[in-house]
Amino acid sequence: MRNSIFLRIICGLAAVALIMWGYWWLAWIFFIVLLFIFPVYFEILIWGVVYDSLYGAALPELYHIRLMFTVLSFVLFFFSLFLKKRLIAYDSKN
Repeated sequence: MRNSIFLRIICGLAAVALIMWGYWWLAWIFFIVLLFIFPVYFEILIWGVVYDSLYGAALPELYHIRLMFTVLSFVLFFFSLFLKKRLIAYDSKN
């Protein structure tokens, strides 16, 4: 339990660094990996809101959606919950 909390704190600090330095593609790869490392990685929802607060802009190519990263983080979160229940190789007893 203590190691899991420590690992979440370290991952949170790494996420802050990736978001602040603006590596959006590396941050999202990192978040997707963390979705499958932790049984429930709800922090991705918070990081999506933070990312949109800092860099969010309406995208004319995508129907002027202002909260693109927030929407994407919700989709990834619920998709990972759905997918982890159906994967044979995934062990959710961490």
